[in-house]
Amino acid sequence: MPSHRLPPLRRIRRRDEFQHVFDHGRRVHGRYFTLVAAPNGGPSDRLGIVASRKIGGAVTRNRAKRLIREMFRHYTDSSSHPRSSRADIVVIPRAGMTEVAFDELVKDFEGSLGRIARSSIS
Repeated sequence: MPSHRLPPLRRIRRRDEFQHVFDHGRRVHGRYFTLVAAPNGGPSDRLGIVASRKIGGAVTRNRAKRLIREMFRHYTDSSSHPRSSRADIVVIPRAGMTEVAFDELVKDFEGSLGRIARSSIS
């Protein structure tokens, strides 16, 4: 069975990487989360998640992170994003995100990414 883990090269892991995105990135507010994206100059998009205790306990935070990783995986696996430049994307979920249908989350995620792509990131 193939692994669906997000490979380390596709993750934002270090504090300085997160700080670079927050300092130089473009911020877009969606209904269920906030996205911050900055060009990375690398071979692929990378994902970072900041899930604070404001959105709930550990179970809720972990579910939010799983949903975000799945949306990111579907987004990067699809051919519907023909951008030539790649970005570091940090997602900050909002309270109540885990209680919404996955399709609605995907729609909000793709809409937010589209707004970023139309701005200065591409």
